[in-house]
Amino acid sequence: MSQHVANLWERIWGPFPAQEPMLQRVHAFCRAEEANDLQSPVASKFEDIRHFDVAGMERAAAICVCGRSGSYLLASYLDGHNNVVMLPTFRANRIYEFFEHYRSLSLHDKLIAYAVLMDFFEGEFSIAAADYYAAVKALFDVYGKWSPEFLESRRTFFQLLHVVYCVALGRRPASPHPLIVYQFHDWNDQLARRFVEDFPKARFIHTVRDPITSISRGFDAWWDGKGVLIARHVIRQQTKADRPHPGMETRTRAIRFEDLHLHLEKIMRAVADWLGLPYRSSLLDSTFNGVPWVVERGTISWSGARPEQAVRDSRNISSTDKGLLFAVLNDDFVAWNYPCPNIFKHALIRVLTCIVVLPIPMKMEIITVRRLMKGLPSLRCGGFRYAINGLVQIINCRAAIMLFLAMDLCRRLAFRKKVLELL
Repeated sequence: MSQHVANLWERIWGPFPAQEPMLQRVHAFCRAEEANDLQSPVASKFEDIRHFDVAGMERAAAICVCGRSGSYLLASYLDGHNNVVMLPTFRANRIYEFFEHYRSLSLHDKLIAYAVLMDFFEGEFSIAAADYYAAVKALFDVYGKWSPEFLESRRTFFQLLHVVYCVALGRRPASPHPLIVYQFHDWNDQLARRFVEDFPKARFIHTVRDPITSISRGFDAWWDGKGVLIARHVIRQQTKADRPHPGMETRTRAIRFEDLHLHLEKIMRAVADWLGLPYRSSLLDSTFNGVPWVVERGTISWSGARPEQAVRDSRNISSTDKGLLFAVLNDDFVAWNYPCPNIFKHALIRVLTCIVVLPIPMKMEIITVRRLMKGLPSLRCGGFRYAINGLVQIINCRAAIMLFLAMDLCRRLAFRKKVLELL
C-alpha cells in the first residue's frame, strides 16, 4: 500500500475534522476557484443542471457487499449507463455520516466539504476541481431560491451531490430523473434504514461469492488494516452480511461474483431488469467516470470479466476450516449454488462437525501468529510488552471466532436464518 493511499484511507475512514477546520478548507478551496474565470464554465453547466428534475428523482439502488464479493466490480459495470448517476468507488460511503456530523453547514458548504474530504480531485478517477465548483455555482443559479426546508434536507443533499458530480463529469442522463446508484459497499442496518426513509422505493443489490474464497481473499485484502484481529473481522463480516437488512427482504436481491466473470451479459440483463433500466451494451464495460477500472494482482492486471477469478481460492483455508465452513454456512452454499458436500444438509452432522472442529484454530489465525512472531522486536525494544499485547489479541480473536460461528449455526438451525436470495 503506497503512502498516498494509506494517508487517503486514514483520512476517509478516520474521524471527521472539526467543523471550523473543515470550513477553513472549504473557504480556501472557494477562494482558489474564484480566482479563475468561471463565467464560461458555469454557463455551460447551467443547462445540464436544469435538465434534472430533482424533486422527481425518486429511483435509487444501493450496492452492498458480503465479504470480498465484487461490489466495486458490479458498480463499475453500471458506470457507463446513460440513465445512472453515481459517485465512483468508495466516494459515496460516508454521505449519511457526513450529513449528520456537519448538519449545521449550509448546502453550499456541505457540497464543497464532502468533495474535499472524499478526495474528488486527486488520485484515481478524479475530476477537475474547476468543473465541480462551476457545477455547484450553476446549481445555486437554478435552485438558489427554492425553500430552505427543501434545500437543507438530507435527501436533497444526497440527490444534489450526485447531480453536481454528474454535471462536473460532463454527463447528461437520458432522463431528468435518472436512477441514483448508491455505492454502499457495506452491511449497515442504520444506514439502510436512512436510505429507505429518503427513497421509499429503493432497492438493494448485494454481491456474494463462494464463502471459502470470500473469506480467504478477505484475509489477504484486510490484513494491513486489522492486524492480529483480521481473522475475527473476516468471519464476523461473512456471518453478518449474508442476509438482507431487516425489513428489506422484498426489495433485496443478490448476484454472484462468479457470474460477473463467467456470465456477464446474462447477469447484467437481470440487474438492469431488477433496477428498471433498459439494457445497454455499456453494461459490459468496467469503468468509473468513463475510465477503465483496472485490477492488479501481483504482476497481472485486467479490466472487466476474467474467468480465472471465478475459481475457488482456499489458500488461507485448511481442510478442517472447510469442514467448519460447510457446516456453519451450509445455507449460503446451497442458496447461492456453490459446491458443498451433500452430507452437511443434515443438522446433526453440522452440529457434530462444529463441536469437533470449532476448538481448532483456523489457518488464518495460525498465519497471523507466525507474522506476529516474525515481526516481534527484541525484549530491549519493548518486545515483551508487544508479545503480551499480541497474545491477548490472539486469545480475543480465537474466542470471538468460536462465538460468531457457534451463534450463527444456532441461529440457522433454530430460527431458519433467511439468507440473501439470488436475482
